[in-house]
Amino acid sequence: MADQKADVPLAPRLTSAESEALAADSGLHEMGVRPPLGRYIKQVWERRSFIWNLSASRAYSRNQGSYLGQAWAILRPILDAAVYVIIFGFLFHASAPGIDNRAAFITIGTFTYTLFQTSVMSGLNSIPANLQLIRSHRFPRAVVPLATVMTETVLFGPILVAMVVVVMITGLLPGMGAVVPTWSWLLLPFAAILLAVFSSGVALFFARLGARAPDIANAMPFILTLGRYASGGMFMISAMVPDDWWIKPILLHQPVAIFLELFRACFGNEHLIPMTPGLWLEAIAWTVGIFAIGFLYFWRAEETYGRD
Repeated sequence: MADQKADVPLAPRLTSAESEALAADSGLHEMGVRPPLGRYIKQVWERRSFIWNLSASRAYSRNQGSYLGQAWAILRPILDAAVYVIIFGFLFHASAPGIDNRAAFITIGTFTYTLFQTSVMSGLNSIPANLQLIRSHRFPRAVVPLATVMTETVLFGPILVAMVVVVMITGLLPGMGAVVPTWSWLLLPFAAILLAVFSSGVALFFARLGARAPDIANAMPFILTLGRYASGGMFMISAMVPDDWWIKPILLHQPVAIFLELFRACFGNEHLIPMTPGLWLEAIAWTVGIFAIGFLYFWRAEETYGRD
């Protein structure tokens, strides 16, 4: 019996390199190590259904504990716009000389900035708020901030419709120019998609910062408030900022200001804000550039998320 056992050939021992190659061929990868960028992008894309389902469920559950429920998603930007219109539109007349409908100008800026603001805040808090999910499941961590921005984008759908209705109502206010529907209104969904992708890039960038320095969440509301004013949310930068200020070109062409102008141009009710191909190209360039930077910046710390 002993001789028979001795005759059984032993399987050759695999070298370390051969073991790693076999594991890779079987779809197994080392844990706690950042995957190559190409594989990482593929992994995120393969989980697009999970991103959608997670964001849709969170959008549905938002505000469920209040009496008005989902209505608050629309009421908040409406109330914000009403406050800004009263203060900057009627009391200070601060929008710009030559603006026919100050109320519509401010309303569009307020509603549009809402998607950017909520996306950045959600992305900033996405890693700390989902530590249990991150520590108990293996998946590309970019899924988490992307799902939070998708949630805000889903909620922005009815907000966009509400914005159109409110802008039309502003045309009935005394002293405000009429708002007439034009073909360019059909471009609003495309502008919203660009803004959502751009906001995703910013959210990915701040998601990494929020994971390492949670205190930044306390400062971010002030930064975003400053960003609202610096982007022309309530006034026209080209008319209100002196030409001899060196910062004026930066304010005019920084990405959030470009998106506010793009949405206002889509409504087409102000001759001072025309729809031009250059405006779309600038928005697309900012979207591609910021999303790429945010994604790369987040990916470079992939192996650190969820660790103490």
